[in-house]
Amino acid sequence: MTEPQNTTDPASTTRISTAPSVAHAAIRWGGVVWGVVLIAFAAVTLSIVSSPERAAGTRAWIASLEPGSAWALGAALLGLIIVVSALLGGIRASQRRRVR
Repeated sequence: MTEPQNTTDPASTTRISTAPSVAHAAIRWGGVVWGVVLIAFAAVTLSIVSSPERAAGTRAWIASLEPGSAWALGAALLGLIIVVSALLGGIRASQRRRVR
């Protein structure tokens, strides 16, 4: 006579967890903010160059700027870049603290 064989399937005794183990990807807010800034810049540029009247009006406005107002406009644009960069630095620091 033969001995009875163990017919228990190892796969049937393995516990399967039904809890979700999906790791959420971190949102890179710096990329999101810079993407929004670039989309806004592209939209303004496209609206200016899409019409000859708007392009001519923009050229006339730029040509009419005095040196002081041109410098002030440049300083305002530089300030905008600095503010956005500072905002992104704060967001990045808070994201790093949250991960730890």
